[in-house]
Amino acid sequence: MVDYASRLAALESEQARLSQEEIKLTALRREEIGRLAEKLGVLEADDATLAGLMVELKSAMGTNSPQLAKWRDAGASFRGVRAARHRAEALPSADRRDKV
Repeated sequence: MVDYASRLAALESEQARLSQEEIKLTALRREEIGRLAEKLGVLEADDATLAGLMVELKSAMGTNSPQLAKWRDAGASFRGVRAARHRAEALPSADRRDKV
């Protein structure tokens, strides 16, 4: 029988591991958001404007606004165009001529 102290120590260890994993994932997400802002050319936007956008986003998420679908479509379109362009640029030049 596993004693209470051992079980408690194992749970505390797992809790600490999960806390570290959360910190790591949060940092990665911040980096992703920063790279996306850079790709979209909005890094130079002032803080008030960015905060306003995020307030609108949070509000839309809380109410499941139809605006979310529009934003998702626009984002998918942006990412799809960029992904297709990136794939085309990765092709050797002879292959690119064949695809055009």
